Amino acid sequence: MWELKIDKIENGFILSRKEEIDENKFEIVKEVIAEGCNEDEKETMTRLLERIAEYFGIQHDKYAEDNLNIAWNKKGRKL
Repeated sequence: MWELKIDKIENGFILSRKEEIDENKFEIVKEVIAEGCNEDEKETMTRLLERIAEYFGIQHDKYAEDNLNIAWNKKGRKL
């Protein structure tokens, strides 16, 4: 089973996952995705979503026509 835990922190996110180091022996691996100097919250979220896709095996393919593209260009609307 693949499992990924996401915690929100003040300036980004922490991804935690179990990695098998020996048969039936695991360790917790943590990865921080933090806002960079010239980066806003939306850019950090984009990197988080791209990293999640990569973890679950969906990776960018420079020859594909259907790569993941996250854009923040849609105007909101009243519900």
